[in-house]
Amino acid sequence: MTTRPFTLVFAGGGARGYAHVGALRALQHLGFAPAGVVGVSMGAVVAATYALREDWYEALLSIDLSAFPDPTSRRASAGKRSPGIRRALNYAHTAWNMVTGWGAPDDAADAGRVVLDQLLGSQGLEEGRIPVVVCATDLRSGSRVELSSGRAATAVYASAALAGILPPVEQDDRVLVDGVYADVAPVDLARAMGAPVVIAIDPGQTSGAVSITNGLQAVMRAMEICHHTHAHLRMAQADLALRPEFGRFIDVLDFRSRRECVAAGVRVVKANRKSLERILRSD
Repeated sequence: MTTRPFTLVFAGGGARGYAHVGALRALQHLGFAPAGVVGVSMGAVVAATYALREDWYEALLSIDLSAFPDPTSRRASAGKRSPGIRRALNYAHTAWNMVTGWGAPDDAADAGRVVLDQLLGSQGLEEGRIPVVVCATDLRSGSRVELSSGRAATAVYASAALAGILPPVEQDDRVLVDGVYADVAPVDLARAMGAPVVIAIDPGQTSGAVSITNGLQAVMRAMEICHHTHAHLRMAQADLALRPEFGRFIDVLDFRSRRECVAAGVRVVKANRKSLERILRSD
């Protein structure tokens, strides 16, 4: 019995994108290895790391994200002030950063670049052991931008640069930010890579946050709702769509929950083993 070639599509989802890591690990355990990968946002981080590093699993779980804080936190506002006042100051500071800069403090943006440099080095996307494509959004044209060559760390940063939080990448008269705005799950790109089967993984959540008490939380939640609806439509074009279940709401920037998200990815593959066997095994 042989395995039919397949391409994986990793949708965005912030910290929940660590479910892709668990899904890859579980697929590997079942003897399934993708012929190509397409990634968006956090999915791009996982896709590029998988294609470029043999130790992808250990590398992704060991990266230090402590220097990349929640954009609503601000150590300077701590002290003797009440929680309500501190929270108001935090969000006021974030709003001011969005007006005068890109949202996150400079050290957080720099930390993000450092993490990707450590993870991917100076390698180009074209150097992967399998083909890998990551997607960004050009804010000027509003179009999807597919990146399959060039410095991987730069391409992945562009694919994951949340608008209003991280500075965009300016390249060839384009202003590149997170790929989810133009296409959360580029199934058509996976089809174009030539494998007969496309499997997409969507780590989005339909359940809401525990509380929505201010405008920034409302905006983030509204974006997630748009993301989910868009993802549902795009995922329908894949041969199989896997949707990890997390059991609780996990914020897109809650990277402390990465291992919980990895476990969700493992579970969704195990739960869909029969479907995977049916579409990937051939006599």
